[in-house]
Amino acid sequence: MLIRVRFKDGRIDLIPSQKLNELIVMSEIEQFERSSGWVVVEKDPIRSTLRGDYVGPERRR
Repeated sequence: MLIRVRFKDGRIDLIPSQKLNELIVMSEIEQFERSSGWVVVEKDPIRSTLRGDYVGPERRR
């Protein structure tokens, strides 16, 4: 599946969904598009297994 992303230089492109986490971690994109609209990486809540920046309490048991 292809996802529309906006790079930090303003360029918009389609990328394979498998590359999204990598580009987020490398801080190469500022937005990506969901069915509900554009998501701002530094502002909106996103799930990323590679970011590792969750600082809340461990809730898994």
